[in-house]
Amino acid sequence: MYDFSYKNISKKSGSVRLALIGMSGVGKSFWSKRLERKGFRRFSCDDLIAKRLGFRLGNKDKSTLNLANWMGPPFSKDYIEAESLYLQIEEEVMDLICDELENSIIEDDPIVLDTTGSLIYLNKLLLKRLCKLVRIVHLNLPIQKHKELFETHRIDPKPLIWKGKFQPKENENHTKTLRRCFEELISFRNKKYTLISDCELDYSFHYCPKTKLDDFLDRVLK
Repeated sequence: MYDFSYKNISKKSGSVRLALIGMSGVGKSFWSKRLERKGFRRFSCDDLIAKRLGFRLGNKDKSTLNLANWMGPPFSKDYIEAESLYLQIEEEVMDLICDELENSIIEDDPIVLDTTGSLIYLNKLLLKRLCKLVRIVHLNLPIQKHKELFETHRIDPKPLIWKGKFQPKENENHTKTLRRCFEELISFRNKKYTLISDCELDYSFHYCPKTKLDDFLDRVLK
C-alpha cells in the first residue's frame, strides 16, 4: 500500500484529502474507487445526491441513470425546475461533506471526493470552503475527446447541468444543438476546473491503462 505518512497535502492537517473534478465520464469514479480499495474513505457525490433527492421525491431507489431520466434533456418543459432542485441538493450534500471534513476526529484517514461535473456551480463561499479542505485534482479532457464523450453521454446518460449553455439556433434540430452546445459546455467547464484546481492531470496520463495507482498518487502529491 502507498505510504501516506511522508507527504502533507491537506490544507488543514497531515492527512491526504483529494477531490477529483472534471466532466462526468472522464474517470473520476474509476480512480476514486481504486483509491477506496487502497484504504481511502470515498465520498461519491453522485450517489449522495441521488439518495437525498430520492427521499425528497419519495423514491428511495434513485440512481444516476434514473436521475438523468428525471431531469430530462435541456429542452424539456420541466428541465429548469429539475436543474434548480438538483443544484440545491448538491449544495446540501457538499455542505455536509465540508462539515464532516472540518469536524473529523480521525484526521489521518485518507479521503477522496468523487465530485460531480457541476461542482463549479456551487456558491462561491461553499466552493472556497471546500478548496481549503482538500487538494483539487482536475482530470483534464482534451478537445479531441469532446465528441467521443458526447456519444458516451447519449448512450449512458447522466444528469447534466447546462446552466444556460443550451442555446438553440434557428432551424437547428435538438440533436445538432445538443452536440454543438455540449462541446461548448465542456470547453467552458474545463476553464473553470483549471481555475480552482491544485493539480491538473493530462488525459494521456490519467486515462492510460498502464498508469498505476502509485504513479497516480506520485503525480497528485507532488
